[in-house]
Amino acid sequence: MSSPKTIIEGLIVPHAAFVEAQQQLELFFKYAEKKAEAEGLAILGESGTGKTSVLNTFADLHPRRRTASGIECPILRATVPSAPTVKSLAGVLLAAIGAEDHEKGTENEKTSRLKKLIVETGTRMVIIDEFQHFIDRNKRKIMREVADWLKVLIDDTRTTLVVAGLPSCRLVIDENEQLARRFSAAIELPRFSWQIPAQRKQFVGILSSFNCEVRQKYDVPDLHNEEMSSYFYGASGGLIGYLVKILLQTLRTAEVANRSAIRVADFADAYKRAVWSRRWPLGTPAPFDQKFRLDTATLQIVGTIGKPVEAEPIAPKRLRCGRVTESVDSMLRLS
Repeated sequence: MSSPKTIIEGLIVPHAAFVEAQQQLELFFKYAEKKAEAEGLAILGESGTGKTSVLNTFADLHPRRRTASGIECPILRATVPSAPTVKSLAGVLLAAIGAEDHEKGTENEKTSRLKKLIVETGTRMVIIDEFQHFIDRNKRKIMREVADWLKVLIDDTRTTLVVAGLPSCRLVIDENEQLARRFSAAIELPRFSWQIPAQRKQFVGILSSFNCEVRQKYDVPDLHNEEMSSYFYGASGGLIGYLVKILLQTLRTAEVANRSAIRVADFADAYKRAVWSRRWPLGTPAPFDQKFRLDTATLQIVGTIGKPVEAEPIAPKRLRCGRVTESVDSMLRLS
């Protein structure tokens, strides 16, 4: 019997930005061994836009494997720990490459061991997820020492560096001139816009794909018709991550209750349980309500789904010549 996880989470629906990201990753990977110097690529987007799905899908195409000469690890992928140090990030990368003693050693010892293993396992690409952790939000500063270490690591091993995270990742890259020089233009995974016909069509297309899968087991309304697609857009804010959460919650509830039919009210209940968002203004119909409409005022509310509450504005620093510069705080409020 198929589980909700198999039906929803196992389904990858390629859309324009997803396909572009896959193509660029494959291009960089293909030429990783032929380049004159280390290269970098950034995949940016709000939480829920599908960055992790992009990385998972690509990494699955180039898995690590055991050969007669040892382990091959073409792609070394890791997630940046919160408030990273050189030692902690080196340890995470050592663990990802399969080193049993990844917690042992000094900073220099870990670095030396990591470089050796990258060469020995034939690593061509290093993928770093949650790259925005290079910004210390509490102290409002960039972890420059760690960023410098990472630059040296890819230079010395001649690997391609791929970083993924929130839009504020730009600040980390731009801060380090030598690191920025190695990066190509960023790939951005935006939330889908209901007001842009092409993006609305892609969002509805994704719903159609989900609809085909869900209908194999459940009796459900057409998820991609005009009414239901507006409900799902209003509930997810155009973020695929939130759309998946709502569908997954709905299917889990139906499976536990041993129900074969799912109705609009079930999606409404799942939305309330699965999506953390601001409360709808009093008197404004919420998604899955028959009176719900995606008018201008409602779209403004929908656009806040998935976004952090903005902090109080902090005055930007001024140069001596009087020009205003963008502060770390202003960039953080955009992520």
